[in-house]
Amino acid sequence: MRELSVWKAAHKTVDNEKTILQRTVIRLERNIDGLKDDNPLTLCLIDGDGTIFSQDLWAAGRTGGRQAAALLTKGIVDHVAGVDESSSNRGQLWVTIYCNKTGLMETLVKNRICEAEQFESFLHGFNQASPLFSIVDVGNVKEAADTKIKEYLRVFTCFPQTSRVYFGGAHDNGYTSTLNLLDNEGFLDKVVLLRGYRNLAVELKNLNLPHLEIEGLFMTQKLQSNTPKKISANPYNSEYLMGSPSLEERTLGPRVIDPNLPLSRHKPPPCNFFYLSNCRQGTKCHYGHDYSLTPENLSELRVNAKKSPCYNINKNTENSPNDREHRNVSPSSIADSARWEEQKELFTSPQRPSPNYYFGSLS
Repeated sequence: MRELSVWKAAHKTVDNEKTILQRTVIRLERNIDGLKDDNPLTLCLIDGDGTIFSQDLWAAGRTGGRQAAALLTKGIVDHVAGVDESSSNRGQLWVTIYCNKTGLMETLVKNRICEAEQFESFLHGFNQASPLFSIVDVGNVKEAADTKIKEYLRVFTCFPQTSRVYFGGAHDNGYTSTLNLLDNEGFLDKVVLLRGYRNLAVELKNLNLPHLEIEGLFMTQKLQSNTPKKISANPYNSEYLMGSPSLEERTLGPRVIDPNLPLSRHKPPPCNFFYLSNCRQGTKCHYGHDYSLTPENLSELRVNAKKSPCYNINKNTENSPNDREHRNVSPSSIADSARWEEQKELFTSPQRPSPNYYFGSLS
């Protein structure tokens, strides 16, 4: 009998503990529901080195910063309302953009997107648009922005009061591991990709995440970086002439061609010899060697070259070595190029005057 009473007492103790635990679970669930319903948080994390605001906004300075904040807010609020009408008028939007401030400014200025003063004014306008809006400078340490964004994704996405996370880093495969971790933990359904560039990173595309594209807010094409890099001596290096599609993939920063101006009116105009043959003037050349030219630009350059007579030939004077270097296009100077035959046709076509007329003696 004594043994039986011991078992009964133990059972009663366990039963009481179970009841207490059940009440605790109910209370915690109510608290969690209260957090979700009373103060939901919509988080927006943007990699500012790869998801870059549009040129018109940068050029507008402080006003552009405020406009960018307004467009971003409206786009996210409208998207939330379309997904969950009950939460569209509740909660807070917290936006943080991480970037290498100096590197981004130099890239934008180099590509003639804006001036340094406009860049600074834009940052002030955006930061002042809301107490919860911030552009944070992470410095020039490699992947500093990536590291911070990954940690914010990992930590804040798991919070019960975080209803959604709008993630502006769809250009970078490096975020895939963090997103896969969220998927394994059952939180990836909170994440929405905020589209900037038209092309998504391949590995992120495979996750099939919902995405939001806000018209006029971000650039859709990648810019060139400002950091110099050695390039091929071959004047027909297609990667150099055409420019790189990615700020991350290439560090060269050529000038951007203004499509509204003819090449001859750019300051300085592109160097015919650098792009069509081989210019040995280097830094002494008064013409541009750092433009990013398309095939259409190269065609225009060839046409312009045919319209430029040699000054010394027309004056019946002998070309100096310097003139010869900068004016003559000889077969030997580009015989090692795979495109010599194409160029030879441009300059020696029987339907056009001889190359001597345009460029001086070929001897």
